Amino acid sequence: MIKRFITRLAVAEPGRELDPERRKALRKNFGPLAARRMSDLSLLIGEVTDGLEAGADDEWIYASRFGGTQSLERYLASFPAPSPLHFQNSIHPGALDLVSVARRQSSALFSPLCGLETLVADALLAALIAPPETPVHLVGGDEYEHWCTAHSWGGEETFAFYLRLDSAAQEQVLGEVIFTPGEELANAPTAPTLPEFHAALAERRPLAFFTPERGTFRLSWA
Repeated sequence: MIKRFITRLAVAEPGRELDPERRKALRKNFGPLAARRMSDLSLLIGEVTDGLEAGADDEWIYASRFGGTQSLERYLASFPAPSPLHFQNSIHPGALDLVSVARRQSSALFSPLCGLETLVADALLAALIAPPETPVHLVGGDEYEHWCTAHSWGGEETFAFYLRLDSAAQEQVLGEVIFTPGEELANAPTAPTLPEFHAALAERRPLAFFTPERGTFRLSWA
């Protein structure tokens, strides 16, 4: 059994398009130049990670099914003179990279993960097997954009979440994540999708699911 404690949680309210006033408020988390470069997903990641304390030796894990689809659309629309800026921002971890660069926030290890069916399990497993003394920051989210989403290359909504996971209990423990290798849980559902995981975090709903050839994951709340 491998366990980590949830010591911080932040969840951004999902939606297809940010309200202009909300976008304006979120941009105030960054300088004017950095804010102009950010897509909606970057702004929400900035919101859920605002004010957190992270060390240079911490580990970061980024889970997104599609990455920055708004930047991808802007890059494609820039042809026949393709924009290097939009290309850079459209790479899979670009939405989190923009936030980290704007805050000059370094990390010892940064693991961007993508996928569909097993993404949540992959991200939690990566967090759980990190060195015990290393705090883990798990950031996730997707972005809606009309054209990409219509082709199943973008999220149905734009959303973001943040979890800090520690191997030792801190002053404030919100919950815990446990992985039991090889355990098969009777009638257990398969791993939730990233939007389903986001909703469970928002509602602080317990989860238990089984992944073949791995084991059972459990998420519970204090």
